[in-house]
Amino acid sequence: MTLLQNGVAGHNAPTGQSPARRQTAAKPRSALILYGSETGNAQDVAQEIARLTERLRFDTTVIDLDSIELRDLLKHTIVIVAISTTGQGEFPQNARSFWKVLLSSQLRPGVLRRVNFTTFGLGDSSYPQYNVAHRMLHNRMLQLGAQLFCARGEGNEQHPEGHNGEFRAWIVELKQGLLQHFPLPAGQEIIAEDVFLKPKWCLRVSSAETSGGSVTHSEAGVSTETLTLDTPPANDLLPIQDSVTADLITNTRLTPPEHGQDVRLLDFRVPRNIDYGPGAVAVVYPKNFPKDVEQFIECMGWQSMANTPLELVPTTETSDLATYPPSPLRYLDSSKRTFTIRELLTNYLDILSIPRRSFFASLAHFTKEGNEDEGYQKERILELANPELIDELWDYTTRPKRTILEIMPEFPSVKIPWEYVLNIIPVMRGRQFSIASGGSLKHFDDGDTRVQLLVAIANPPNPIIKLRKRYGVCTRYIAALQAGQQLSLTIQPGYLNVSPDEVNSPVLMIGPGTGVAPMRSMVYERLEWTKESGSKQSSVLFFGCRNEKADYFFRDEWQDIKDQGLTVFPGFSRDQDKSRTYVQDLIRQQSSLVYRVLERDRGKVYVCGSSGNMPKGVREALSDVLREHGQMQPEQANEYLDQMEKDGRYKQETW
Repeated sequence: MTLLQNGVAGHNAPTGQSPARRQTAAKPRSALILYGSETGNAQDVAQEIARLTERLRFDTTVIDLDSIELRDLLKHTIVIVAISTTGQGEFPQNARSFWKVLLSSQLRPGVLRRVNFTTFGLGDSSYPQYNVAHRMLHNRMLQLGAQLFCARGEGNEQHPEGHNGEFRAWIVELKQGLLQHFPLPAGQEIIAEDVFLKPKWCLRVSSAETSGGSVTHSEAGVSTETLTLDTPPANDLLPIQDSVTADLITNTRLTPPEHGQDVRLLDFRVPRNIDYGPGAVAVVYPKNFPKDVEQFIECMGWQSMANTPLELVPTTETSDLATYPPSPLRYLDSSKRTFTIRELLTNYLDILSIPRRSFFASLAHFTKEGNEDEGYQKERILELANPELIDELWDYTTRPKRTILEIMPEFPSVKIPWEYVLNIIPVMRGRQFSIASGGSLKHFDDGDTRVQLLVAIANPPNPIIKLRKRYGVCTRYIAALQAGQQLSLTIQPGYLNVSPDEVNSPVLMIGPGTGVAPMRSMVYERLEWTKESGSKQSSVLFFGCRNEKADYFFRDEWQDIKDQGLTVFPGFSRDQDKSRTYVQDLIRQQSSLVYRVLERDRGKVYVCGSSGNMPKGVREALSDVLREHGQMQPEQANEYLDQMEKDGRYKQETW
């Protein structure tokens, strides 16, 4: 990125001047919508904001923060940032470089005075550092002189409706702020909701002789009539940028068949040397099952062209794609140029996602009104697209977890043009899983890298819709993987930021359920560091699960290495012959040990697992320990834990 060394023109403009008055009539109205996103939620928010700005007649570009130069902010009428906070108050991977540039001491005060901006943050209040990345970025832009035209907004994943609860109210304020400060050009009106917005990219029949795409069941000669719900996707590698090819050695179920949850340990071999540390994650890119894909094709009437080679092209003529809004599939290798509809639906489009309001807004453009029934369908879709009737959408989709694949047969009058399928169906995103291997488990004897994942297969009950079994899109795919298959994985560092010098400090690790995966990585990593340094500090693991005999993961391993400085305290919440015990109960039971590690030994705390009640309960338990043994008042105990976070002694990674 290029730093702006000097103040921009207009540096001496009056500080109280309205953003609207600084716009010249001759300058085209443009909006730059930026996002920093780890799991895709902030990107979704950015796309929703973009639809608003396009209807307000702004020429709109949506892109991640790390793909722009700082000077690009000055080229647009408005800049809107949607950013999530990850890990211990950290920036997403695709926003870190931008943040580093924004912090540069070479930037002079007032360098962004020509930038009119606002921001929306996505966070989780179960994290101590709630929405911190958003607030730091927002305040830094103000510090550099950027002008705020609408108050910032913040979404909370702990809200009953997730971040959408706050977002839908904030986007109304955003619209009002845009209309107030950047009124429409003379003679123009807001583009009505019933007018279809031409997308930046669309599909067209390819001129290439072959698709060069994946081999699907239909293309391989397998009759679609023989497909069942359990027929797995074809075993082909996805062309993901910066990925590694991993060979699946084993896919082992750790829990007994009669146990309510299916938990797998996947063992991968990567034929190259990759170093990763505790807290690192592997990103798995799932596929849809052929039966579901075929059902969607039939619903849309795409049978005759499902295997036709297509290419993704700009809808506006451009001589420089580098300055054109990015493709929806920009995360794929650049050599991937052609697709088929069946391939897109199998590998790249999330037809099993829960549809958002914007999805129904798009469907409204492709709904017939030839008879009374079709008129009712159009009316119902408009209700679900109406932001003022958000409860209708909640009851119809979010609460029962009704998917796109399920709702489409209920609206037979809707036929999505295949040209625009990438603009209407959400793009499939990779899912992150904490790596469970570390230390001596990270490599095979021949030097190849080993990656182990502990994955709970999502198979939630569906009390509202009985007709279709519920699946987690990625974990259903993982459950079907067989030894010998290959996957494209990306390895990311994660946010625990564990370093070898930590071997000189004792640690408390709290990891219930599959949250024990990064804890296992850390245990083995610390054993290796101990051998190298000669230092030996204790590691304490608080592990919680349902049943001692069903899901006490890695019990035999803990027993084998207990003499090497590891102490494990297990708790069981569903064993009938034991009192119900959670990790926060274990912390209170071992309060003397916990206090000694925290205060006397200046140890570190790591918390991993499900977000929500668990991390809050753990923090309350640690506060109780400090109050009991340190004679602290509640405020003092909380301040102590806050200081631990600032010092890097309290780290949390939950999902």
